[in-house]
Order: sequence, then C-alpha cells, then structure tokens
Amino acid sequence: MKTLLIEVWKRLTPWSKSADVYANDVDNGYPERMDRLINNSVTAKSAASIMVQYLIGKGFGPDADSIVINKAKNIKLIDFADDVADDLVKQRGVFVHINYNALYQIADFSVLPFEWCRIGKKDSTDYAGKIAVCKEWLKPKRNEIELIDVYNPRKKVIDAQVEKASGWEHYKGQVLYINMDTKLIYPLSRIDSVAEDCDSEAQASVYKNRLLRKGFFGNTLVVTRPLIAEGLEPGSQPHQEAESEREAFQKAIKESLGAENTGGVLCLEMDFAGEKLEDAILIKQIESKIDDELFNYTETSVRENILVAFNNLPSGLIKTNDSSLFGNSGEAIREMKRTYWENTFKERALLTSVINRLLAKSQDYSSLKVEPIKLIDDAAFNNPE
Repeated sequence: MKTLLIEVWKRLTPWSKSADVYANDVDNGYPERMDRLINNSVTAKSAASIMVQYLIGKGFGPDADSIVINKAKNIKLIDFADDVADDLVKQRGVFVHINYNALYQIADFSVLPFEWCRIGKKDSTDYAGKIAVCKEWLKPKRNEIELIDVYNPRKKVIDAQVEKASGWEHYKGQVLYINMDTKLIYPLSRIDSVAEDCDSEAQASVYKNRLLRKGFFGNTLVVTRPLIAEGLEPGSQPHQEAESEREAFQKAIKESLGAENTGGVLCLEMDFAGEKLEDAILIKQIESKIDDELFNYTETSVRENILVAFNNLPSGLIKTNDSSLFGNSGEAIREMKRTYWENTFKERALLTSVINRLLAKSQDYSSLKVEPIKLIDDAAFNNPE
C-alpha cells in the first residue's frame, strides 16, 4: 500500500549571495505578497484595521498622544504606535530605526517599512549584527542597500559603531527588530495559513465583476431568419436596401426591449423550419451564470477562516445584520469587544513594551510610561443601565 505525500508550500529563508542577506522566501518578496493579499481581501483588510485599533485602544491619553517623538519627520507617539501595531498585526514583526545623541540617549525613533528590511549575515554565535534596508528586494542593487547596526544601547557598543562610521555626523543609528516567531529568521504573516482564503475572496469578486462587465449576463438574444435574401450581390442597390432594412429592424428590436436597461441585445440570423411567426423569430433572455448559493457558501467559509487568523475576531465587530446583537442595551456587542480585547492581549502587551522600552532611554521622555486606554469601560459593561 503506497502513501501519497503531498508537499505543502513552505516559506523559505535562503541565503542570498547577491545581496548578502537572508531572503524572505525564495523570491525575497514574501512581505509584499502578504501585504497585497491583505489589501485585496475586504475581510482581511477590515480585520487588520480593527485589530490595530484594539492594540492601541483609545490611545495613551491626549497629553501622551500629542508628544512628538521624531521632530524631523513630525511623528507623534500615537502615530508611531499605530505604525508598530500595523506591522505586528500584518507581518507579526517590526523594524524600528533609532537615532542617538552624543549622550547615548535616544534622540528619535520611527518604524521602517517591514518589506524594506532583511537580516544580514550571522556570526559563529548565530548573531546577525546588521539590518539591510532597501526599497526593492526583488532585484536589489548593491549601491541601494543600506546596512544599519542592530539595536544595542550599551555605551561601548555605540562608541565602537560611531568610531567605525567616522563620527556622529555619519552614524546611521540602530534598528530594533521585533520578531514574534522567535524560532524563525523572519516571522510568518498573520494570514500565512489563510493566504489562499484571502486570494479566494479577492478572486471571487474579480470573477463576478468580469461576468457582469464582459459576460452575457443580462443580455437578450434575438434570433431571426436571414434578413438579406441569398443571391443578392454585395454592393448592389437591392443589397444596400436590404442591409438598411436589417439595421432598421435591429434598431427597432433593441428600442422595444429597452436595451438601455439591460446588458444589451444580441441579434442572430439563422434558417428556421416552418412558416409560423414563432418559427421565424426567437427571443430569449440569457440568465446569470453566477451561482449565488455557491458564492455565498464560499465567501462565508473563507471569511470565517480569515477572522480566526486575526485572533478569533468576532464577525459582529466587522459588520452584522443581526439586530439581536443590539438588544439588551448592546450587551452582546460589549461582550464581543471585551472578548476581543482579551484575545489581543499578547500583541498589545508587546506593543506597549516596545514603546516604553524606547521612551525609557529617550532624551526627553525617560520618565514617561504609557498604557493603552481600553476601548470599553468595565464599569459601563458591568452596569449597562
């Protein structure tokens, strides 16, 4: 008895000799591919947006949110938190660029686009000391790849890096790399296991659109006997008169059927047997080829799978037609919100930890410690009246 082994697709991270980095998949385009799948799926994009909101909550308060943590780029603390949350939600990892002042304090910080960053060569202790940054990794050019040191706030480490860079004015700073898949070089995207579901949802929309735009759906087919008699010489007076009568007849048919309100009218001429009127003309409506029940089942199935990938996001938090959820003063909705707040605890704690870690070593806000404000008040939940 033979066993059939089916090879399951796996994201690989091979060493790229041409760029001196660990590639993120064989084509080095995994982050971009996952991001595109999320953006093409209405469910995944909505789920990602909601999950980001649950990570940052109602912010950290007006005083903290208005703090500018990068004056050169005019990035406020709440903007930075949103950028970190976005990458943690979609890519399950984040790269943060950090600049220091001469006192070894963090002068500013900002998020580097995840798809721009790759891990450099590791040493004998399995430590990679450089992050390679490039805007295009599919066909990177060596002169477009910028190497930046990995985050290490120790004074002697920064001194060595500054000296190697020939002074503070040439020093590029460091990059803090957060990886939620600690056993992997790069984290797997949150939609890695439902990538095909995201694509299925997008392709279903494309398929229906093409049927409506280019297919026969909604057209009326009119079949008649030949309107030009055989034997008439093309270009002759009788032929021209018959052609004119054909055009007038087809125009009258389209106007009588209200073609402006349908997909269009298709006119076809062919020989019929018999002498009755019904044997001489046939009018048929072309029905839709879209199987609503099949599409509804498929779309519901992939939608549920995608929501599970986003930490079991309750479908009622995206959109629902169930009026019962709004009964009892909206208790069902509040329960969903509280449940999802708990479901996103790990990512929210990581986000908060990253922010406070950087603030603690910053030049202006070392005494500041932040915590996201809950989206739903516990007191209001326990006493809805």
